[in-house]
Amino acid sequence: MSGDANNKLTNDTAENDELQALAEVWQQTTVAPPVPDVIRSRIRREERKMRLYALLEWGAAIVVGFFGIYLMLTSEVRDAPWRALLVLVLLIGAMAFSVSNRRGLSAPLEETTQAYLERARLRLVRKRRTLQFAWLLFIAELVILALWQWLSQFGWLEPIFGQDSAASIGLLGVFTLAMAVWSLWYWRRIQRSAQQIDRWQRENKAINEK
Repeated sequence: MSGDANNKLTNDTAENDELQALAEVWQQTTVAPPVPDVIRSRIRREERKMRLYALLEWGAAIVVGFFGIYLMLTSEVRDAPWRALLVLVLLIGAMAFSVSNRRGLSAPLEETTQAYLERARLRLVRKRRTLQFAWLLFIAELVILALWQWLSQFGWLEPIFGQDSAASIGLLGVFTLAMAVWSLWYWRRIQRSAQQIDRWQRENKAINEK
């Protein structure tokens, strides 16, 4: 009997020790402060905008791209199939970049201020990458146009610019200027967002150190 009592006392003591250890661990666990509403609402709002812009971007690219391909294939130029193929390749490349660049940008699964700020910074990185890709694609298109025009001298392809090409070059210059103005505005917007995230980061650090 005394042996059973001793075993029961030992088991009760062990259980109490385990409960005490769990209680100490729970008390030592730091509870993360709630995510400020202004940060959460901004990240959620940007996520909705990102999805809307993606749908508009893909829809416009598909409509304009395939309409351009249709016009080329129904035209009388000799190299229409090559032009249509070139447009299709550029369209697929642009859409592939758009999909990959938006991957992993949804709202964070972890409900902490740091997680939201890290996701906001990642979105800014992707926005800078979008700006860089836009210019790389534009420069690549200019190189292709110049190369196409040069090859047309040998009779392999039809010239892009005819004898009276001043209007086309003028429109190209206007588009380049408009793209430069848009890029400057977009870059400044990214910088302002980065400064705001830095302020939130400092505020969050000060709260955690209290």
